[in-house]
Amino acid sequence: MSVYKAYKKRALKQKTFTLFLLFATLFFLWLSLISGYNGVNISDTFKLFNTDEQFFTIVSSIRLPRALAALLVGMLLGLSGVVMQGILRNSLASPFTLGISQAAGFGAAFAIIVFENHNAGLETLSLWFVPFCAFIASMLCSLLIIFLGKKVKMSPMVLILAGVGLGSLFHSATMFLQYFTTEINAAATLFWTFGDLSKATYNILFILSITLFFSLIIIWSSHWKFDALGFGDDNAYNKGVNVNSFRLWMLLFGSLCTAIAVSFFGIIGFIGLVAPHIVKLILGNSHGALIPLSALSGGVLLLGADFFARMLLYPSILPVGIITSFIGAPMLLYLLITHKKRQ
Repeated sequence: MSVYKAYKKRALKQKTFTLFLLFATLFFLWLSLISGYNGVNISDTFKLFNTDEQFFTIVSSIRLPRALAALLVGMLLGLSGVVMQGILRNSLASPFTLGISQAAGFGAAFAIIVFENHNAGLETLSLWFVPFCAFIASMLCSLLIIFLGKKVKMSPMVLILAGVGLGSLFHSATMFLQYFTTEINAAATLFWTFGDLSKATYNILFILSITLFFSLIIIWSSHWKFDALGFGDDNAYNKGVNVNSFRLWMLLFGSLCTAIAVSFFGIIGFIGLVAPHIVKLILGNSHGALIPLSALSGGVLLLGADFFARMLLYPSILPVGIITSFIGAPMLLYLLITHKKRQ
């Protein structure tokens, strides 16, 4: 096959996959808007275009914010995952496996348990204080990983081991807080770690959208550096990439995407691990397409997971984090088994 034909074939595959992801996004958005307390009602599709005030209120205040939150959070986690796998050259790297999500859990537990009396009666402060503490803890974990990595010149292996160790440390600290608190606070902390998209508001969606927009632009603009880094640090350096600086800044941006996402909605694991690999299996490792399509794949995955979380044991609603763990855990085991073969 000639180079031109190979290029045309790859371009067609990329366009087809992109259209599939866009169709899947619209499909799950549609399902999310027509499903509620009485299950999935196809007939409600027509109400979306009518002037039914009661139905419009339900959709605009409950269903639409939740669906958009699933899409945006999934995109942020998918983007974060592809960044971490790219800069660390490790297919097992993700916000969950690097401990950033566990750090967010500790921050939320700290806010719920330690500051419960300080926030009593201050409802507005309480709504934002827990996400704020989760965000600070996530970024603290990222800065600690970077600090440890700089001691050994940002070695990918050390960064991964540092993340795993810090994740275990933050998880232990969370269990320590839960052991000495009341049952109510322990239950609230545990529920937060399950991941819950029902807390979505338009203010939160605005923050997620701004973060995603600027992060995606900045990260995608450096896609050629990710490709160069994939052939080794020396190759990237010879092509003009300041490897240590690039790895530091991209890790910060990837961590920021994760921190913003999980601080509002709790730990939603494995999206950042699975989404990039779906794209890699179909299109390969070229980051020009891999970066935006990994983000879109993450959004589709979380949209679908949230729909199944609401409908699987209807009328009971499962936390979406449980569904994503069911999806991600087998994928992680598969990657662990086949990792050596791909080296």
